[in-house]
Amino acid sequence: MKIALVHFRAGETDGVSLEMAKWKRVLEKMGHDVFYISGDLYEAGGVQISTISMRNQVNLWIHRNAFEKLSVDEKFFIRIFQKYVQQIRSELEAKAPPADIFIVNNIFSLGFNLAAAVAIDQYVRENKVKVIGHHHDFYWERERYSNSQMGFVEKILDDYFPPKNSNMMHVTINNIARNELISRKGVNSFVIPNVFDFDQPQWVIDDYNRDLRDKLGISDKDFVLLHATRIVERKAIEIAMDFAEYLQKFVKKEVHFVVGGFPEKESLGYFQKLQKKAANMKVKTHFAYPLLRQNRSNREEKFYSFWDIYAISDAITYTSVLEGWGNQLIEAVFARKPLIVFEYPVYKTDIKPLGFDFISLSDAVVWNEKTGFYEIDKNILQKAAKKLARLIGRTEELEKKVKQNFDVGKKYLSLESLEKRLDELMKNL
Repeated sequence: MKIALVHFRAGETDGVSLEMAKWKRVLEKMGHDVFYISGDLYEAGGVQISTISMRNQVNLWIHRNAFEKLSVDEKFFIRIFQKYVQQIRSELEAKAPPADIFIVNNIFSLGFNLAAAVAIDQYVRENKVKVIGHHHDFYWERERYSNSQMGFVEKILDDYFPPKNSNMMHVTINNIARNELISRKGVNSFVIPNVFDFDQPQWVIDDYNRDLRDKLGISDKDFVLLHATRIVERKAIEIAMDFAEYLQKFVKKEVHFVVGGFPEKESLGYFQKLQKKAANMKVKTHFAYPLLRQNRSNREEKFYSFWDIYAISDAITYTSVLEGWGNQLIEAVFARKPLIVFEYPVYKTDIKPLGFDFISLSDAVVWNEKTGFYEIDKNILQKAAKKLARLIGRTEELEKKVKQNFDVGKKYLSLESLEKRLDELMKNL
């Protein structure tokens, strides 16, 4: 079958883009012809529909007026909205190749582009395309989407997130989301967790990435504590920074805290706060994203892959307070690095029961209104830092622990497990 993977962007290092790439690979292995339809393609091939780019100015205007403050009367807003829907429809009709299935990622669930959901639903109905809604995140999980400025927006969210389409199946990535979708919308879904390729060559220091530490100003003798997520508030990177300072008290090496992900546009204020916090820390913080791409590139300027940053690290923090799954957590498992985890809800319901053994930062967090940061009890941070320091000093125990976690990940979260789930999904479509 011809299958289109549809999203606002493809080829980036965000979780949805990375997961789409895995689905593409597995579906192609199963014999399907798979291509991207995306607003931004970056280094990925496919069909670019510029009207659904995350940078589209019409959508950004609609988004502000829909969820922040309505600056025009409702009738004018609706006219702009409907015109934008038609623009997306027209570009789809002109550019999208015939497809048997659209796998639509987050467009029918998150609420970022209301018009895209309407336009794509109209397109698939009229062209009799089967649809799988792959819902990584839902609008009700994000505070910004709880402030609808008019009844029209609420109706769009009700009617199209997700659409009431009998020719559509739904996929959620965890059991909490599955239960919420049933409760709020009466819609059943398959649970397909995020997965990873556990059969690929291990990420190691080689001739290409050997100079990455030097590029960051880090000695080979120093300790690298990596935080690989994008820079957005819910990732609570400040907790990992606090942990890094406690860790420095218990290890003899100089600790360097490295952030691998990029700052999202809407999180630039948060990024600036992190930079200020870093300037006042004893531990050196490095924001490495300008050096990283999804794949290595050495044409005009040398860039490292996202996996190279894992290769040079010694341990990894994952401190998100809210996640649909946890891609970088599973990547750390593959990288065979000790992992320090805040126990966010989906981790507790879907990941922890699989049998992983990580260093826990508990599930208790508070919001500090004064600093605008999340905080964890100092005793918990200190205890976790001591545990990591002790573990890295015991090589045999460390190797046993990271191998055990690798084996659990390979068993439950591999591409092979995804193929089995997708085969079942296709049979039910």
